[in-house]
Amino acid sequence: MLAYLVAVFGLGAAVWHWVRGKSWDDSFSFALTMTVSAVVGQWIAAVIRRRAGRGDG
Repeated sequence: MLAYLVAVFGLGAAVWHWVRGKSWDDSFSFALTMTVSAVVGQWIAAVIRRRAGRGDG
């Protein structure tokens, strides 16, 4: 999980800085937002999968 977070955060910050030409402050803010969104999305998906019964879908 930690490797996933570091990869998402680091790649997001680097791409935002080099491709978009933004400052490092903007890049880190974007990467933090993207990382939190990715993690929360995975948690929500896990809750939905746990609550789904055998006959659902």
